[in-house]
Amino acid sequence: MALNVVQIEEISALLREVPRLVDRQEQRRADFGGGVEGWLKMVETVLENNRLAAVSQVAALRSLLLQAARGVIPGEISLGGRPTPRRILDATASLVLQKCNQLLHEVIAERQSTHQEAERVARQLMAVAEVKGIIERCRNGGGRQAYLQTLQAALATDPDLAGGHTHLVSLVGKSDALIFLDRATLQ
Repeated sequence: MALNVVQIEEISALLREVPRLVDRQEQRRADFGGGVEGWLKMVETVLENNRLAAVSQVAALRSLLLQAARGVIPGEISLGGRPTPRRILDATASLVLQKCNQLLHEVIAERQSTHQEAERVARQLMAVAEVKGIIERCRNGGGRQAYLQTLQAALATDPDLAGGHTHLVSLVGKSDALIFLDRATLQ
C-alpha cells in the first residue's frame, strides 16, 4: 500500500521523538525503558490505524522489551559485569529503539523519493501558473480549499500545464496533489 502525505507525516512525527528518548538514556533516567515502551505503543497505534503490517514487528519488539523488564536477557545483548534488572531493561530498550527506528524509516523510504518528485513538480507548476496569471484568476475569495480545487482544475485544463498536472496526480493521487500544490503556493 502506498502511503499518503498524512501517513508519512504521522510516522515522521514518531521518528522525531527518538532523540528525546535517547536524551533520557544519556541522562541515565530510570524512565528510559518505560518511555521506549510508551513510544512503541504509540507506534503500534499509528501503524494499526493506517493498516500497515509492520505493526506486528513493532508488537514483537515491545514483547522483547516486556520480557527484559522481567529479567530475560535477549540473545542479541551481552552485558559486561553484573546483569542488573535496570541494565537489562535499558540495554533492551536501546536495541528495540534502534530496530523500530530502522523499521519506520523503511516503511516511509519507498515513498520519500516520490514525494520529493511531487514537491518539485508542484513548485514548477506553480511557478509557470504564476507567470501565466492562473493563480490570480483562481483566487475567488471562497476559502483555501475552494481556491485549491479551482487551481487544480485550471492546471488540468491549461494546455501548457496539463501534462505536469497529470504527472503530479500520477505520482501522489488527486487528494495529495492538492496538498503539494498548497505547499508550493505557500513558498
